[in-house]
Amino acid sequence: MVNRAIFIIGTLPFILLGAIHIIYILIDIKTPRKLVPFDDGVRILMRKSTLKLTRQTTMWRAWLGFNLSHGMGVLFFGLIYLIIAVFDFNVLVRITPLLYLATLVALCYLILSIKYWFHIPAIGTGIGFACFVVALFLTIASS
Repeated sequence: MVNRAIFIIGTLPFILLGAIHIIYILIDIKTPRKLVPFDDGVRILMRKSTLKLTRQTTMWRAWLGFNLSHGMGVLFFGLIYLIIAVFDFNVLVRITPLLYLATLVALCYLILSIKYWFHIPAIGTGIGFACFVVALFLTIASS
């Protein structure tokens, strides 16, 4: 099943990018140096400023939390689809909305990467999206 192999390959960039994002933000909690503003004065101001929504957190703590949850979401997305594809790809064949959903989520990550992030996540999400599209069309064609 070529479509299965291509789909599995498509999950890997999301797993890798999510894991790296989590590692970087966990390092940044102790030693800010990866997912931080280039101007450290901005980070210092983020530590002093609360949100308008609530004064219970600072922009810096919210930043760390948002990035950690984002990395977990990307990692979880890739892992769940990898597990399904490895253990029972026929689930994806029988429940085609899951294939469409994977492709749609990958497209959303690609658009976000291009519009708001930078080239490494855009390349990774682009690879994942392309693999999901090919796997989707191969699956539909073989049905």
